[in-house]
Amino acid sequence: MFNSPIKTLSLAVLCSAILSGCGGKGGSNSPSIELDSNKKVTTEENKYARRGRVIDGYVQGATVWIDLNNNKTKDANEPSVISTDKGSYILELTEEQAKCASYVPTYVDVPVGAIDEDLGEVTKAYQMVLPPTLESLDDEALQHITPLTTVLWQSLAETPEFKNATCAELVKSNSVREELLIVLEQTTKQVVEHYNISEEQLFSDYIESGDEALQKLAESIVKGLQASVEKYLELAKKYVDAPEIRVIHYKDTPPNNPESDELVWYRKIHISDKHGGTLLDETALMDDSLKNVLYIHYNRQSRVIELSGGHSYRQIVDVVLDHPEDTGHCFHSEQLKLTINGIEYEISNEKMVERDSQEQVCDFSVDFSDAKGRSLTLSYNKGAVHYFAQFAQDNHLDTKQGLTDWYNLGDNFDLLDVIAIVSYFDNAGYELDAEVTIPFSWWEKRVTDDSGEHRVTTSRRHDGSWTRKTYKADGTYDLTCSTDGENWTSECN
Repeated sequence: MFNSPIKTLSLAVLCSAILSGCGGKGGSNSPSIELDSNKKVTTEENKYARRGRVIDGYVQGATVWIDLNNNKTKDANEPSVISTDKGSYILELTEEQAKCASYVPTYVDVPVGAIDEDLGEVTKAYQMVLPPTLESLDDEALQHITPLTTVLWQSLAETPEFKNATCAELVKSNSVREELLIVLEQTTKQVVEHYNISEEQLFSDYIESGDEALQKLAESIVKGLQASVEKYLELAKKYVDAPEIRVIHYKDTPPNNPESDELVWYRKIHISDKHGGTLLDETALMDDSLKNVLYIHYNRQSRVIELSGGHSYRQIVDVVLDHPEDTGHCFHSEQLKLTINGIEYEISNEKMVERDSQEQVCDFSVDFSDAKGRSLTLSYNKGAVHYFAQFAQDNHLDTKQGLTDWYNLGDNFDLLDVIAIVSYFDNAGYELDAEVTIPFSWWEKRVTDDSGEHRVTTSRRHDGSWTRKTYKADGTYDLTCSTDGENWTSECN
């Protein structure tokens, strides 16, 4: 099955349609700005305050401001201050503003002429963000704003829970705050797991601690962020009425060699229209400068149909090219999601159509009756334990057997017996320790156990391999492997 190269939100460094001026840095003859050297961080400052450092290298001359109404725009009544030596800032706040500061993001606008103490004078403006804590902070708590905190906020900013949530709304509603806390905790875990860093490192002053690996990671994130901002500003001039423009630069394996250790740059653009539709959704391969498109890897269209009984149907069409001269193909998929007695079942049919030329159109008019492959997924919870199983089947390997009338699922839903898929899974061996009894091309099972003090995730695959991630208090994990699910070793290939 074709997957977008964006694995999780936490992999992406994006610039959404509401960023103010952003960009990159380097040497030039641009005039330096005048720094406010009287605003040093001290313990005798205002009782209600937020303090910390602006860090790419330490940045002097950046404007730190709290977005009280969460509209991504610096309004006149919102508190702000200029960062000084070692990127230090202190925002003196009223009691009401201090309360709001816990519920909304804090932005940093780094202008041309600011000073990066590692790299020199800034020649292109850019922006970083610190997510809200959603909990009261001690006035002496340090809140550092870095590329890593920016990645975290950008993973949160467009979620339904956080989008446009104002301080006033959050102060009034305990239930909304509790919901947001769950989203914040889950997303923080995603970022922590992806980079295998602790939550403490995520919010740390990695320069002061001498964490060179973390500083190098932050620098690579900034490169993608700056390129995303520059492209966004270009698109904003062209699509002046678009309510949402997202640009993401990220690294992943080459499209024609997913097993490669090499990483290449991708750029994803998504532009929405005023009616909730999509004007543009494409992913391109970029050169290392992030200035030039090597070729468009894929364009995507999708539609969703809500069905009776709380079920849903989704159809996706991807136009995919694996190299610049490739005529490409249309990759069609349809996904039917069923929720029955607390268990979510999904069946997905996949069909690839080779194109005769790069001009050939791909659309939703496709018959899935001859689809070569399909996947079957089951997931459910028992208390604090989540269970997941996925099976792939393929005509080429003669593994696509059973459920013979389950295709063109949106049009035929009323004719399908949903109990048939329940029976199919009941006899599939979906439990982690069970032997698989249905034909397969490959399968994977996973159990995520949150019943103890820390999460333990155990996975098993069709090739006989087992892996287990045992998480620690700081959010990092120890990885162990097995061939039988009983004897484990930390020496994993």
